[in-house]
Amino acid sequence: MAMLIVGGGLVGCALALELARRGQAVVVLERAVAGAEASSAAGGILAPRVEAHGDDEARVLGLAALQMYEGWLSSLGGDVGFRRSGVLVVREASPDGDARWIDGGALEAIAPGLRAGGAWWLPDEAVLDTRLLVPVVHAAAERAGAVFRTGHGVVGLEAGGVTLDTGERLAGEVVVCAGAWTARLPGLGDLPVRPVRGQLAALGQVGATSAVVFGPAGYLVPRVDELVVGSTMEEVGYTRGVSAGGLRHVLDHALGLFPGLAPAPLLRTWSSFRPGSPDGRALVGKVPTGWVASGHFRNGILLAPLTARLLAAAMLDGGALPPAWSPNRG
Repeated sequence: MAMLIVGGGLVGCALALELARRGQAVVVLERAVAGAEASSAAGGILAPRVEAHGDDEARVLGLAALQMYEGWLSSLGGDVGFRRSGVLVVREASPDGDARWIDGGALEAIAPGLRAGGAWWLPDEAVLDTRLLVPVVHAAAERAGAVFRTGHGVVGLEAGGVTLDTGERLAGEVVVCAGAWTARLPGLGDLPVRPVRGQLAALGQVGATSAVVFGPAGYLVPRVDELVVGSTMEEVGYTRGVSAGGLRHVLDHALGLFPGLAPAPLLRTWSSFRPGSPDGRALVGKVPTGWVASGHFRNGILLAPLTARLLAAAMLDGGALPPAWSPNRG
């Protein structure tokens, strides 16, 4: 029986790769193109110590994901701009027990343009370029034997198969990896996944910081060719687009931390929808129609390879999934 993966974002592509490498027949069903939504639009920050926000289980899972990331990337056969950039956190309270306070020359060496008396430093956190990541994972999954069918949406979902908008029915074991659109699929009941819009901008500036910087209301991500600043957190349903207020929010925050960015050209702006859950944790496990892997919220890029590995083991070997990710948790 084929494995039918609904959704071709990073989580879907990573799972397709894992299952295909384990000898399974895999078909990925994607209404647009692989990675067209949140996966390629994300900042690409791999910062489990910052994003755990005091949640011990989230921290443990995030650190496990980060630990496996380099090895996973090395198996893909492509450069995605991964580097251990480290993270600076500009706030009074420490974001994590592993963070240490730096100021003066140490801070200047990492972020020469940062206007702050000091910051918390986490040197092991990493970053990658999401524009490169999904195409590389997609290509690796295809080389492993996964088949991608794009351009058609899933309109029917049940245990043992799906129905496409063409009327065609496909039989197989179903895994929903549809990101923010998960809740729109029929047959999943009240699975609490919702879209949370994030607006971002890219500035034509390099060198202001070599590390990712988290401020009070956003972040800055240095890339080879640009500086990404973001991001809003908006409960606006599926309303797309970049707004004047959203753009002002991300730019004001960036300029507050780095006043020297004022002359930088604005290269592009964009928005995407994070798949949110009530407690911010992923929803990974059994559902009446088969399986689901969604709701990763701000950590989809970080958690994708770990999700794929654990879910494939659960599907094929009966392995245990983290209780913190249970779709049926209270």
